[in-house]
Amino acid sequence: MIKVFRYILLVINALFALALIVSTLAGRIPPDQMAAVSILSYGYFLLVLINVVFILVWLFLSRWEFLLSATAIVVRFSFLPLFFQVGGTLEAPAAADNVKVMTFNSHNFAGLDSDTLMTKDSGAVLFLSILDEEEPDVLCIQECFAPCNEQVNLIDSLKARGYRHYYGVHGDNPKAASLLFSRCRIVQGHDMDHKSKFYADIVKNGHKFRVCCVHLDSYQLGEADKASLDNLTGLHPDSSTHKLVDKFVETTRRHQAEWNDELLPLIEKTKVPIIVAGDFNDTPASYIYQQITHHLNDPYVEQGRGFGTTYHGPFPAFRIDFIFHSPELEALSYKRVKTNISDHYPIVAQFQFPNQP
Repeated sequence: MIKVFRYILLVINALFALALIVSTLAGRIPPDQMAAVSILSYGYFLLVLINVVFILVWLFLSRWEFLLSATAIVVRFSFLPLFFQVGGTLEAPAAADNVKVMTFNSHNFAGLDSDTLMTKDSGAVLFLSILDEEEPDVLCIQECFAPCNEQVNLIDSLKARGYRHYYGVHGDNPKAASLLFSRCRIVQGHDMDHKSKFYADIVKNGHKFRVCCVHLDSYQLGEADKASLDNLTGLHPDSSTHKLVDKFVETTRRHQAEWNDELLPLIEKTKVPIIVAGDFNDTPASYIYQQITHHLNDPYVEQGRGFGTTYHGPFPAFRIDFIFHSPELEALSYKRVKTNISDHYPIVAQFQFPNQP
């Protein structure tokens, strides 16, 4: 009986070890070829924890089978720094040759879905206090309809703080706008084909650089999807689970198209330092993250500290908000600002320009 139990445990362990390895292949296999791999990439960190549990169980039983999960973790250990970092620099001194960038999905300053005390005005006031403390040169903000608040006019408040230059798109939904505010002069702004992406050329102290503000397609998960996700993570899938999976498949394929059709051509044609910031709705193990980091650097990996989670809403926590930068820019600091004014956290990174403007 004990042998049967160990055999069953070994089979389950082997499946989770294999799932861990497969979850890291999303960057090599496009979603339109094998969407299941892309979906599995969302579970990388959870799969690591499950395999750690198997290691502990086998060690408790004094069995060699712990090597199965240990090998899987070691083989794909390089992904762990994408989710958790030690050391790093939270703040760097401001300088003329530095530029500080913040990106934030504001959720229209309405707080968490479960927070009945937060209003758009109170959330906007709290956000302005964060902005006063961080003082970024450039702010990329998503899901923000600037004039919608009853008492706080965000554009006027930002202008009073020196953000006199701004550019943005509203798309089909005026309450899901993407905007860029800058204390530095915007030379020109450019709309992109997808209505939730644009870029602006900016000059600071003779240094010209480009900032692309991104909000990739959302998964549009509702309450029914949340229940399905709870059932799925609890290993109790129901009849609606396949609809949830279909949403993930469709969205990952749209992200692939946004990368191939818009972001990659933009990065390749840009001749000045470029920063791409926003809500990517994808994790560090995803196809689009793995593709973009072939061209640009992630300041969290260079200067981050602790867990990098940026989404903390009703669904599982993920790092889905990013600031990427050209290799010629040096990342000096990276910070995640914890707040309850949105289901996302603002992230802030500071960069140093090359010596010569």
